[in-house]
Amino acid sequence: MSCCPEHKLNSHKHHHGDHPGHSMDHGGHDMSADLSMHGSAQTFLRRFWIVTFLLIPLFLTSQVAVDFLGIGDFAFRKILQFILATIIFGFSLIFFQHARHEIQMKKYGMMTLVSLAVGAGYLFSVVSTFFPQLEAEFYLEISTLVWVLLFGHYLEAKSTTAAGNALQEVAKLLPKKAHLLKDEEEIDVDVAELKKGNIVLIKPGEKVPADGIIIKGTANVDEALISGESKPVRKIRDEEVAAGSICLDGSLEIKLTKVGENSTIGQIQTLIAKAQMTKPQKQKLADKAAGILTFVALAAAIISLLVWSVFLGKPLAFAFTLAITTLVIACPHALGMAIPAVTAISTKLAVKNGIFIKDLAKMELVKDINYVIFDKTGTLT
Repeated sequence: MSCCPEHKLNSHKHHHGDHPGHSMDHGGHDMSADLSMHGSAQTFLRRFWIVTFLLIPLFLTSQVAVDFLGIGDFAFRKILQFILATIIFGFSLIFFQHARHEIQMKKYGMMTLVSLAVGAGYLFSVVSTFFPQLEAEFYLEISTLVWVLLFGHYLEAKSTTAAGNALQEVAKLLPKKAHLLKDEEEIDVDVAELKKGNIVLIKPGEKVPADGIIIKGTANVDEALISGESKPVRKIRDEEVAAGSICLDGSLEIKLTKVGENSTIGQIQTLIAKAQMTKPQKQKLADKAAGILTFVALAAAIISLLVWSVFLGKPLAFAFTLAITTLVIACPHALGMAIPAVTAISTKLAVKNGIFIKDLAKMELVKDINYVIFDKTGTLT
């Protein structure tokens, strides 16, 4: 982690386009990144509230509620349940897309098990709706599962993008325009157009657009937002200056040595982007446990089906009911919420306090820190 005391981050919008030369490869990221790509945190939250609204009438018309309230069954109850659950089922399709990725990569996890449970429960409930003799429905159970998972992935989407939200703030460290010196003429150009070897003029109060070496002039330079150094640094000819530094007085002519993603700012942006591809160790452990649980639950469901139908001679519909019940009960609701919730809260607090998290796995090591050593200026980097 790197900390810039003066740089407080308040932005919560993931942005990749404001900084020059950004061409980092975002391939090879994990499945949680793939899942969050299908919707922002606000999209998941909106889906969660819609499902919450639909769950109320679904619960009130469920068999459990009808029996408890003693109002008696009514003719169109199952049809109403079917309509409400079908709408909710539509919001679960994103989990099926994720399960397909897990299966294609042979990394079976929670989404594989969830999709099996939700899909089987929904299909069996639909059949029982139009064939009442089956006397089994899972509309409420699978809808509640979708509801819980939507909220869990809302939290996960917030945590996996919180570090990336800092990209927009980092991009603000660079000026939009630069004074390019060409054939003894000063030309204002976009920072994105600068190339290695260009010579630029930095006037008092302006920001350095890219890393370079001073070839003319002296000035006090504020590097606080880059290095955390609170005091201005006197810069003279042949010394290096970093992108994002502020020229406080005097003018400098700089020959650019690193531009775009190769500059200091670009490297910071790369670190932040990589943070989105990492997971806490506990999340990795939970994913591994979910993968094992998928096979255990599937095996238990198949065994339950065979035992009740073949060995005990019960009706196939009854055996299917028990098998699907096993799948639904085995779904790891807690794994879908607990870790993303903790990660979201801790990441948000870190970003608000100007801390760039390069690897979410390292957050778990903070609790073991006994000493923090600062230099004489109070700078921590």
